[in-house]
Parts: sequence; C-alpha cells; structure tokens
Amino acid sequence: MVFCQLGGGCELPLISIPPDLTFIVLAAVTIIGSIMALQAKELIYGAVALAVSFIGIAGFFVFLDAPYLAMLQIAIYVGAIVVLILFTIMLVRREATDELTDRPERGEGAVGVWLAGLIAVAISGVAALAGPNLPAEPQPASLPISDLGPTLALQYPIPLIILALLMSAALLGAMALAKLEK
Repeated sequence: MVFCQLGGGCELPLISIPPDLTFIVLAAVTIIGSIMALQAKELIYGAVALAVSFIGIAGFFVFLDAPYLAMLQIAIYVGAIVVLILFTIMLVRREATDELTDRPERGEGAVGVWLAGLIAVAISGVAALAGPNLPAEPQPASLPISDLGPTLALQYPIPLIILALLMSAALLGAMALAKLEK
C-alpha cells in the first residue's frame, strides 16, 4: 500500500521484520544451500545450490549493514566463481555412462549432521561468552566506500595479483582438461 499526500509526495510503509527471524531465514538458506551443494548427484545442481548458499551469505552482509561487501560477495562468488564452475562443467563433458557410483551411505550423512551441530554449539558458546564484552555501539567506519578500491590496490597488491593468477590458472586448467578429452 502506498501512502500519497496532496502535495505529490508518496512514501512506502516500512515493514518491520524482527532481526532474529531475518537471521534464522538467512541461516536456513545458507545451510540448506550448502548441504544441497554437497549432496547433489549432478554437478550442475551442486553449482546452483552453491550459488544459493553464497547469496545467503550476501544476505548476512546486508543484515550486518555492509552492502558493499554484499555486492562484492555476489559479484565475486556468485558472478565469477559459480559461473567459472558452471563453465568448467560445460567444458569438461562426461560420458552418460560415467556416473558417480561411489555415493556415501546414509549413515555417513548423520556424522556430518552431528559434526555441524557440534560446531554450531561451539560457536554459540563462544558468542555467548564474548557477547557481554562487545561494544554497545558499532564503531563508525573510518574509510569511505569510495576510497576502498584504491586502498585495497595500494595496500594489498600481492593478494590481488595472487587471486587473479589463481582464477586464470583455474580457467586454463578447465580448458586443458576439455582439450585432453577430445
């Protein structure tokens, strides 16, 4: 519903979603996407589920009031890494008879669930112990977003070069595997 005044100004009503509900939904999207990525029988479905998990992580960045990091998460991980994985899958075609035959038994998935639960309990315990020590007000950002790019390029040139070389090596490896198969 849009509220408009006679002067021509219109505004949308704000919807107030509880932060706990937002966190639970984002956590569910991220965890379910990750589990689906690991359990997918087809590589394409696994890559798409991985993209859903990365989008859930970007949602966490938005929830933490870091929209720039959310956009970087979507651009780099969803836009580049998942597309690179999909590109590699399409380049390296398997024969229809070359299916995955060594699927884990159902009992092995229970070990992963128990391990994930143990990690969640450990993280919750650390967060509960550190909670009273956290500052009530977040510290204001001392670096404007417009200066972030030049700062990263000037202060961290080596990691940026390593990342570029790593992505290039992955693309060249995918092309080499595709050429070997033909």
